Amino acid sequence: MGKIWLVKLRKYYLIITVLLISCCFLTNVLALKEKHVTRQWIRDSEFNDSPESWFISTEGDFRDVNASIYSGQGNFKINGEQKRFSLVADPPLVIDWMATDNPNFADRPDIYEITSQGCRVSHQFNDITAVQSPSVHWDQNISLPDDMSDYNIKSASIQAIVNATVDENLDRLEDYLTGDYARLNPNYIVDTYSIGDFIRFYVMVSDLKKDKVYEIAHFQTEQIGSSNPPGKDYLYDTYMISIPQETLLFYLGSVLSTDNHNFTITLGIRIHIEDNLSDYWDLDYFDELIIKYLNFSFTYEKKIDRFTSMSLNQIGESINGTNIEINNAQLDFRLKINDELPEGLSPNSEIKIYINNYEIDNIIKLSELSNIFQNFTLGATDIKSFILKDINISISITVFLADEFVLDRELIISVDDVYLIISYTIFIEESPQDYIFWIILTVLIIVIAILGSLSLRSYIILPRNIKKRNSVLLRTQKFKDAENIQGVLLIHNESGLPIYNKNYSELLKGNNTLFSGFIQAISVVGEELTLKKKVGSKGFRKDVIDGVHDVIELDFKHFQCLISDLEELRTVLILNSKASKRLKRQILNFGLSVYAKFSERIKNWDHDLVQFKEDIPIFLNNYFNLHYKEFFRLTITRSDLDKTKKELRLSRNDLKVLKEVFKISEDNELFKLFTLIEEIGQFDDESIIDSIEALIRNNILKPTEFIIQE
Repeated sequence: MGKIWLVKLRKYYLIITVLLISCCFLTNVLALKEKHVTRQWIRDSEFNDSPESWFISTEGDFRDVNASIYSGQGNFKINGEQKRFSLVADPPLVIDWMATDNPNFADRPDIYEITSQGCRVSHQFNDITAVQSPSVHWDQNISLPDDMSDYNIKSASIQAIVNATVDENLDRLEDYLTGDYARLNPNYIVDTYSIGDFIRFYVMVSDLKKDKVYEIAHFQTEQIGSSNPPGKDYLYDTYMISIPQETLLFYLGSVLSTDNHNFTITLGIRIHIEDNLSDYWDLDYFDELIIKYLNFSFTYEKKIDRFTSMSLNQIGESINGTNIEINNAQLDFRLKINDELPEGLSPNSEIKIYINNYEIDNIIKLSELSNIFQNFTLGATDIKSFILKDINISISITVFLADEFVLDRELIISVDDVYLIISYTIFIEESPQDYIFWIILTVLIIVIAILGSLSLRSYIILPRNIKKRNSVLLRTQKFKDAENIQGVLLIHNESGLPIYNKNYSELLKGNNTLFSGFIQAISVVGEELTLKKKVGSKGFRKDVIDGVHDVIELDFKHFQCLISDLEELRTVLILNSKASKRLKRQILNFGLSVYAKFSERIKNWDHDLVQFKEDIPIFLNNYFNLHYKEFFRLTITRSDLDKTKKELRLSRNDLKVLKEVFKISEDNELFKLFTLIEEIGQFDDESIIDSIEALIRNNILKPTEFIIQE
């Protein structure tokens, strides 16, 4: 054995000698040293302290969009909204309406007023006054808070109710031509008749100057007064006839195009009276003509102008020097939209990326975004040529709205985790004296590597199956940890009260009293736990994490408790079995993150649970993958499978898992991942886990409760 080692040492000695001799010759020549640099060029990639790193710019109608930075992400908001105007007069009030002339029929009735019944007219006709078309208008000027040139009216309606009381001495054709009255009163037979007496009620809209006036509802009597006197005739509560909605929308748009804020609504009553008797006085009595109710309303939605854009911009450092070569550049970022863009609404709108004011030829349509963050990568072929030396490298992420459209709600496009990775080489000239150091260092490294390979050869080669098994265990541990968790409690240490709780235990499920009692018990033993940390106790185990913080594990008869204390916050996990090392580390990381984010809220907690209701589940899911415990559902049908397979390039394993999901979904639309894994029967198969996560990432499998934040 010694001879073999001696032969090997002699062999490597010769190699080392040759290298040293070569190095001696190289030291007499100037050399270029290559320094390879790979840098992340974006400051504040996660939008945490952005006012100093990012700046915002807007082009077009600034009322339509705005960009901002909050909640750890950049946000582009499209200011869609829906509003409603409504005027209800039940009945019309004198303080709201002003009596005016009808410009076409200037004579007003004998009495016109607004009473508790509404807009009221009373008039008597005789041959002395001979006013045959008395009329009156009541106007109300409306001022809208919004500039209607920036909105589109989507729907409108008009309803108005009228009634009337008249004497039967009104002249209708039917009055005197037939019956006993005509036979007994020949002097009252109508000898001049055109269209007869009638009343016309109406509603109009107009601009303030009355250059554009449109009638939008009316009612004209035909039968009232057609009986023979003496006596009264009545028009009971009757709706006016409104024009079609399409015409009403056109009239409103026309009126508001004159004045974007103001218009007039008019209530009108006109009486048409004929002098039907040539030899005797014609007397016609209109006792009460009333407009008693008006309901006029319309909805309008925000108009988003074409070619409007908003940008998040950053100007970074420059790469300076003549002896530098840029090798590669890659831009990574994530995008999502809070609500999917309605189909066909703005097909040409997109996200544009600019590097050094050059637009990257990569189309990301707004219509392609989903409500879960998607990862986007622009590689070297797209952006390397735009990375220039000796100028500050700038980046702009722009939402460009290419079409005009109407939007009834806010849309928020969010961007996060923006990373611009640039790799370049610096060529440095070195003198022989400087280069000797690097030659010697290189030779020493080679010698160490050779000797190390000889002495550690048998210890560094591990069986491949063991390595693979360890890798799979790391990938699958989060599934096992999620399955192990039966409940989560966050307790305020000072008060002992729960800030938040989530229960998955069948033992406690449905029994709120038992669950509340358990929470109280955990709070009561808080001081005892602190004591046990110091002296130790049966059923109590303490693990030190990162050399500073500790995690406590309690062994109860039917379950385990994993507890982590951080200042005022105590985190408790209720487990089926003992916790893994990963889970112990995760509970500590969870507590640190929650306390860092909400420390002020926790310190000054006023027992209000609502303030944590939305925030805490996001942290729980990020650290404990609790969405694996929730019900999932399929977002596609079998008929969508071929299309989805092509668009997302699903692998054979993906399709295998998806086939099993379809089978489970036939019996129950909602299912859990653990049920799916049991059906497949390969919990430790890393490829199956990859496929499940791919289906979740592509929004084919979607949790019903937790929002997954990647």
